[in-house]
Amino acid sequence: MISKYILERLEQNNVKNITSLSNVIREECQKIVLYALAKTNFFNNVAFYGGTCLRIFHNLDRFSEDLDFAVTSDNANLNLDEYMPQCINSLESFGINAYITTKESYDKGEIRRRYFKIPFYNIAKEYLNTEINPEQNLSIKLEVSTIYVPNAKYENKLLTSPAFVNVRCYDYQTLFAGKLNALICRNWRSREKGRDYYDFMFYVSHGIKFNISYFKSKLSLSLNKDCSNLELKDIKEMIINRLNDTDYDSVKKDIIDFVDNKETLQSIQKELFISAVDLIECC
Repeated sequence: MISKYILERLEQNNVKNITSLSNVIREECQKIVLYALAKTNFFNNVAFYGGTCLRIFHNLDRFSEDLDFAVTSDNANLNLDEYMPQCINSLESFGINAYITTKESYDKGEIRRRYFKIPFYNIAKEYLNTEINPEQNLSIKLEVSTIYVPNAKYENKLLTSPAFVNVRCYDYQTLFAGKLNALICRNWRSREKGRDYYDFMFYVSHGIKFNISYFKSKLSLSLNKDCSNLELKDIKEMIINRLNDTDYDSVKKDIIDFVDNKETLQSIQKELFISAVDLIECC
């Protein structure tokens, strides 16, 4: 049975269809996992960043899928399995059945990851009286980058639901710097990660400056070369080169299920994006 807490969130979001239901359930589960992690020592050596951080703490007007974290020191020693029981217990306390999937490969390389799987059939049946594939799960990927990148700045942000707790995050300017690096460097082979482009416009429209010191550190790591001498004009040129090489139909396709207001997709045009580059400032 759907808990009162989850039911209230569904009603507040005026959920009427499967896509909206999955987005809201996933987001509430993300918040519950953050709440659970914040009650441990997880954030002693780790900070929250990425699109979900932007959504939860800065009111990004699109839904997000993953929980992304990065270590905040060179010698962070992280065992994700130490924190998973707390997360599962918290989800269950709010009426969400969930389990975790992992593989040996998820603990090798730069990224550590776990997947929360949430059976969706009963939720869809109870709330929308809709039949879906009984095997369908909602998935939340939790990733921690274990490579320390210097020059990030952090802040504690107050998570207000499901309960008050502080979450250590990249600050707004460092978040933007990370997004610019992703926009320039991310390669999804046959399609674009449209969420990078959507978030880019969100930062620009809110007048956020980016942390150029962190950006140079992150770009140096991504490109495996020294980028410390880059100036703002050089960075803008890199962004424009990427924007000129973008498939904007693919951008729209990637994000259409994550935005409620489909009219915002009309602003996804090359000319508008390139014009926005002039507005970028650093700090």
